[in-house]
Amino acid sequence: MKISSLLMAALIAITPVAATATEVVFAGSTDGQFDLYVADIITAQTRRLTETPSEEIMPAAAPDRSQIAFVSNRAGANSLYLMQLAGTASAAEDISAGVGAYANPAFSPSGAKIAVQYAPDPEAPYENTQIVFLDPKTRKQEIVIDSASLKTAENSDSTVVVDRPVWISETLIVYVMAEYSDLEAARLTKSTLYMYDLKKLEQVRVAGGESYYDAEGRAMGFKATMPVVVHEKDHGSSLLFAAIRGATEREPMRVEIGGGEKGLIDLNDSEFFGPMLFADGKWVYGTMNEEGVTGLAWRDGALQAPKTTLPFEGRIINPALIP
Repeated sequence: MKISSLLMAALIAITPVAATATEVVFAGSTDGQFDLYVADIITAQTRRLTETPSEEIMPAAAPDRSQIAFVSNRAGANSLYLMQLAGTASAAEDISAGVGAYANPAFSPSGAKIAVQYAPDPEAPYENTQIVFLDPKTRKQEIVIDSASLKTAENSDSTVVVDRPVWISETLIVYVMAEYSDLEAARLTKSTLYMYDLKKLEQVRVAGGESYYDAEGRAMGFKATMPVVVHEKDHGSSLLFAAIRGATEREPMRVEIGGGEKGLIDLNDSEFFGPMLFADGKWVYGTMNEEGVTGLAWRDGALQAPKTTLPFEGRIINPALIP
């Protein structure tokens, strides 16, 4: 599929307008240990949510803005916690279904379920991974995607990791299937996005691995990761993700859900790391500078003005919108 500069311009022109959030929740570290913070992308002001001796990472906000789900190692393993957005860290509740390691939670559109990565062995968080749905009220969880069932003759020598579930609707999710040739060295060979239909129990590949052509006609293969769903007024839904070329080169891409075209978002920022978000008419995204320090930046939807970088003395990871 050839992606021309004309198509890229069209993708930018149809900017998401349904997302009116102005706040982003993220994990931030100023002293080597992560806590949760909220940043306002209008004022560039930051407020702290947690302050504990444990790692507090991977936050996700409920659709009604009332609660934050996040991962913490307060009890030793990476467990799943829930706290009121206006509450305190000490009041956070462990809602894990049992022993295991959790990662990257996401609330369903109704807020009734949380999709999250789960590994039964807390000492091996990247082995035998699953995408599970957890009911935050009953703490019951069900397996939706099991990495063990995805190991085929083609990738039997690789470790398959399923991760980063996001909701399109109450009956559709997207997740990442990553394959590591050397898990200990974090040698990623493939990273592909799949859409899973919860009614039909069927899945289709969305992006990752295929080649496309840039504006100069060069073939570009990539790994797809960090999916984010954006609902657009009068234009359905789009999937934003980070496309990785080679070992480190990253660019934001976008694909219309339902078989639409995919193409680059012409961000033109060498520090883009991901994920790519959209809030209040602005592209909001994670960055990494030459020293390897991660941060948060945003630009106007038309990508005309220079970026604004959140003033934060430390590292920022796992940014997510508060709807």
